[in-house]
Amino acid sequence: MDSRFKIQFGIVFSLFFLSSSIFAKIPNSFTEDIKSDYSQFWFFYEKESRGRQNFFAIRPFYMSFSDKTYAFQFRSYLSPIYYKEETNYWYTWSSLFFFSGTGFKHEEGDEDEDILLTPLFLWGKGESQRENYYSVFPLYGKIRNKLSYQELNYVLFPIYSEWKYKTYKAKSIVWPLVMWGGSETRDDIRIFPFYSKKEHEGKYRRFSILWPFFQWGEERLDKKEPTSYHIFFPFYNRKDSADGNMKSRAYLWFPIINSLFSYGYDRKTGQTNYTALFILFQYTTSVKKDTEKLVFFPFYGYSYFANKEAEFITPFYIRLSQNTSHLKATSHFLLPFYSHMKNEYVQTGREDYYWKLWPLFRYHKDAEGNFGWNTLAIIPVRFEVMEDVWEPIFSIIEYKRSSNGEKRLHLITRLYTHRWTENESHIHLPILMEFSKSSTGFRYEFAYGLFGIDTREESNKYKFFWWEI
Repeated sequence: MDSRFKIQFGIVFSLFFLSSSIFAKIPNSFTEDIKSDYSQFWFFYEKESRGRQNFFAIRPFYMSFSDKTYAFQFRSYLSPIYYKEETNYWYTWSSLFFFSGTGFKHEEGDEDEDILLTPLFLWGKGESQRENYYSVFPLYGKIRNKLSYQELNYVLFPIYSEWKYKTYKAKSIVWPLVMWGGSETRDDIRIFPFYSKKEHEGKYRRFSILWPFFQWGEERLDKKEPTSYHIFFPFYNRKDSADGNMKSRAYLWFPIINSLFSYGYDRKTGQTNYTALFILFQYTTSVKKDTEKLVFFPFYGYSYFANKEAEFITPFYIRLSQNTSHLKATSHFLLPFYSHMKNEYVQTGREDYYWKLWPLFRYHKDAEGNFGWNTLAIIPVRFEVMEDVWEPIFSIIEYKRSSNGEKRLHLITRLYTHRWTENESHIHLPILMEFSKSSTGFRYEFAYGLFGIDTREESNKYKFFWWEI
């Protein structure tokens, strides 16, 4: 079976399941089942502490959460301008979805760090001077352990570049036009587009003349059944295994958009594949039913691979599902207005449930037992930090129930807040009123102590011009 088929699946599912981690996450919301120490001022200021967990926000400028049990914390500045997560061992940060960095912390106090501004700027450091690198594209760069190479250097790219991996070394002038390289087992040369050769002893041999028109070679020479291919671009593309168990043919073939017509089979995996009219019709089936695909683009498409399913009806409705030993997940999208996601973390039995009708409504119940909903919901995609930063500023109604049983109701951009449990009740109106009531009495303050009264203890207390009497 043509390996392009598997590559297509990998790309599709990587894109669609980026938001669904298959591993149990460090909690980024309150989990401890104890009373909260909570204070706020309108939507601008919010602070909450519960055991070893703390939350603090000055909207929309800053937000943070920390959990001392896991030595975990995140910080956000005007999200998505800057966001960072870290523990004692690693950290990751991003800015505007474009500028990002990761790092690892060592017990000796050293750090390995990578900073990426794709593709203009790269910077990184390691335990030794040799592991440090930087790149200012396209002027000059020395990059280490990136892009599948141990070292990649360039000056005025693409004028000159060189790279190496283990014993393999290569150089290029006006990449990709002229390149040469080799090792004890490899020999590569390219004078584009006239001639190219790539040989790896015992693994593959690839040749081209007047690329992309004439290409041929052998693959999988270290396997039991090697394969060979010939391309007469764009009219004909064929690939065969030595014993005839795998065969594929494509006519009027172009990269990405596929071919006017193609077919292929692999007897070992039991897969059969047909395409027609480029990407408009695609069909794949397998004897084991572990790979299925049917596409009538752009009206309908379905695919199944590695316990993951994807389906679309027109470009606007998308359904995704995953059923693995780590995660059971289903997602539905009616772009851009509706999204529905349910994740079950198999190893812990916890569930995360989320749905949004943009820009009217959002509901979220997380794996820790917290849930809430709000309207309006101005962020069109699921991005919980941005939602927590910006949506309280524009909300009409917010309702939350925490894992410790406390309930909260916020109205009209939090001009009114009511928090309550079975034993206590608190009402907040910015400046006008701070009111708390419990079984022992009540407390009332105006302007945070300009004057007030507290009857919750044996003797009443009064405040006048912020002085307690």
